[in-house]
Amino acid sequence: MLRRLAGTWFLLSICSFSSFGQTSANSTSILRVKKFVGPAYPAAARKNRMQGTTATELHVRSDGTVDSVKVVMSHPVFHDYVEAALRRWVFEPATGSGNLRVTVSFKLQACDEGLRSTETRIEADFPDLVEVTACLDPVVTSIN
Repeated sequence: MLRRLAGTWFLLSICSFSSFGQTSANSTSILRVKKFVGPAYPAAARKNRMQGTTATELHVRSDGTVDSVKVVMSHPVFHDYVEAALRRWVFEPATGSGNLRVTVSFKLQACDEGLRSTETRIEADFPDLVEVTACLDPVVTSIN
């Protein structure tokens, strides 16, 4: 599903996943994302042509809200953007709480017809992968 909201393209592959919280001896509860918030591409990272990958551990309460977000690997420029977005995720209620790991990748690419210079594209393969792609600002040089 491809959606455009406020200059951002979202390509969402919404799927269910198993949490790590056990509901019984041999089964896990199935969680589905109800509310997804994609992280913004930090302006400082884009300006300095920085790309990177973050790894985050989420603890989800049984009511579907995110209890805690722990960024375990990230360049400092991406840390706060990822943490703020993942704290706002909401899942369908489940019988137990659970932990999951989410990887967020930040990438830059040349502008094309599908992505203008002021836009960001977010692709998500729930729950474990979110890709945030921004358009590279052109490099302008002049010869005197």
